[in-house]
Amino acid sequence: MVDPWIGLAFVAAVTERVTLGTSVSQIALRPPVLMARELATLDRLSEGRLIIGAGAGWVEDEFTSTAVPFETRGGRLNEFIPLLRHLWTTPEEPWHGKFFSIPPVGLVKPATHGGPPIYVGAASSAGLRRAARYGDGFIATALPVTTLANIKKRLEELRSRFGRDGAFPFLAQVTPPATMEDAIAIVKNHAAAGVDGLILTYPGMLPDAFLDSHDVVRALMES
Repeated sequence: MVDPWIGLAFVAAVTERVTLGTSVSQIALRPPVLMARELATLDRLSEGRLIIGAGAGWVEDEFTSTAVPFETRGGRLNEFIPLLRHLWTTPEEPWHGKFFSIPPVGLVKPATHGGPPIYVGAASSAGLRRAARYGDGFIATALPVTTLANIKKRLEELRSRFGRDGAFPFLAQVTPPATMEDAIAIVKNHAAAGVDGLILTYPGMLPDAFLDSHDVVRALMES
């Protein structure tokens, strides 16, 4: 697939209101200063419309091909997320961590104060702790709604333990519905589980039932 950040920059140029973002991207595969600059640039070009989806990854070949140790992926991402925020807010100060040591740098600031939000995707216990401690939101894979409800509850418990409060959007991937009736049922069931938004990936064009945005919005609001 295309590079997500370059692809989103293309989309940003021809849109004005739509929020831009990825599902789960292995951002820690890239050098942190370059990743911070690229994301800050996209956030500026889109006038603050960027959401970053991030995950530790699980395909070892992705790490081998980029010369990043696979076995340290979780710890690197744990440091990478606060490091991005450091680079977006106080890049003139050095960073000395376990995996990264960065001198003071000159870096473009993002449009979003403090940097664009980072939604973390995870399945393991360590991943849920990472999301609760460092993330601004959560992205789940396609799972039964009962499982999603349990994950939501666990994240709330962990966030409380880490002393974090405030908004924490919970998004979930779902199998795309074929009809409006299916879509309404999916929205109802996931909303009851505490899911705030759904991620749908269609291999081709949207079904005809979804092309009239007014009908879609009206049906979902009435649901």
